[in-house]
Amino acid sequence: MAAPELYVAWINEHLGFNPRGQQNSDALSGFVTEDLQRASPRLANDLSTARLKRELNAPVRTRITERDLDLVFLDPTVSGPINRVRLAVENKTIMTAHGKARKNRYGDLIAYANHLHNHSLKAIAGAIVVINVNPIYRNPNGFATGIERNYPNMSKIVVDSVRIFTGIPLREREDEPNDQPEAVAVILVDYDGVHPGRLVDTPPAPQPGDPQHYGEFITRLARMYEARF
Repeated sequence: MAAPELYVAWINEHLGFNPRGQQNSDALSGFVTEDLQRASPRLANDLSTARLKRELNAPVRTRITERDLDLVFLDPTVSGPINRVRLAVENKTIMTAHGKARKNRYGDLIAYANHLHNHSLKAIAGAIVVINVNPIYRNPNGFATGIERNYPNMSKIVVDSVRIFTGIPLREREDEPNDQPEAVAVILVDYDGVHPGRLVDTPPAPQPGDPQHYGEFITRLARMYEARF
C-alpha cells in the first residue's frame, strides 16, 4: 500500500504547505484511490465502466443537511440526493497543538460518520488521521507567525493522540451505530514545516495487523465494498 510513502513524498515536494488547505487532502485522496483499486477488483472495474464515480471535496446530502467530504465514490445511476454514496474517506491532519486539535478531529470524525450513514446506511465511512510527531513544527498560517513551539513531552502527547483514534469502535454491520466509521487509519509523520519530513512506522504508529494500520484500513474498505455492493 503506497499512500503513506507517497503522501510524505508530496509533503517534501511542497514544504511549507498549508495543512488547512485542500491541496494536501486531495493529494492523499488520489493515492488512496490507487490503493483501493489495487485492493478491490470490483471497485476498480466499477470505476472503469462508469458504474462508480469518484469525486473530491464533494457535497453529500442527508434529508436535512449537506456536508462536503474529501473523497467520495458514488453510484451515478441513483436519482435524488440520498443513497448515492457507496464509500467515502475523510482526511484529517494534526500537525501541532495536539491537545486541542485531537479533540476537534475526533469530533469531526464522529460527525462525519453519522452524516454519511444518515445519507445511506450501506455507505462505508473510512477516515485517515495524519499525526505529526515533530515538537517544533512551524505553522505557515499567518496567525501562527512568530510562535515558537517546543513540547518536551511530545512522546507522551503522540501516544495519547494515537490512542484516541485507535480507540474509535469500528462499524461492521449496517445496523450498528451511525456515528461509528467502518475503518480508520492512523499515519504518523515527522515534519517540522521547513525541512523534508519522514514517515514514522515504529510504535506508537499502528503496526501491520492492527486495525488502524493503513494496509489493514485499505483491506477492510475493499472487503466491505465487495460485500455490500
